[in-house]
Amino acid sequence: MIRLLVPALMLAAAPAAPGADHLPDDPVLRLLMAGDAARATGNGALLLDSAQQLKLLGAQPAEGQEDLAAVWTREAGAHGRTEPAFAFRGRALGPAYRKGSLDAGGSVTMRQLFLAGQRAQISLAPSGHAPRLSIRVQDAEGSTLCAKAVGGPQADCAWLPLFTDRYDIVIANGGPEPVAFYLIVR
Repeated sequence: MIRLLVPALMLAAAPAAPGADHLPDDPVLRLLMAGDAARATGNGALLLDSAQQLKLLGAQPAEGQEDLAAVWTREAGAHGRTEPAFAFRGRALGPAYRKGSLDAGGSVTMRQLFLAGQRAQISLAPSGHAPRLSIRVQDAEGSTLCAKAVGGPQADCAWLPLFTDRYDIVIANGGPEPVAFYLIVR
């Protein structure tokens, strides 16, 4: 009987995430979406929890992007939630995240340096319904390493660079409506 109650209690105690069936597999992408949902509903506890977990995973904003963990922590404080007394310390290198949006038919290209011999991975998730969002990765010579449409909650491209080099990450919205997205670069 106890064996049956413990998993049931754990499920009941877990914070509810809106549309959990349609969230991406990547933990950083899931946190970005949970934080946005908490922000939209004014849930200070979930907002602070999302900020702390983002810090623990070592996720950092991409250059020119706002630090969502810091913003969410401040906003949670405005809702009466404060951080615990102990400090969280992230890893020296971790995933970088970017939140962006594209107009209908629009695209954006970003250049990113990846190190030789270290696994490179890029994950893209739409924030909402985006039937024609796609991602493409090209090397310095213009050869396509990965090209995928986002057919579910997220699309991933992964490879092992043979040489340290810059790669183009192209995100395109072939749909008739604007779309918001999250991008994780590891």
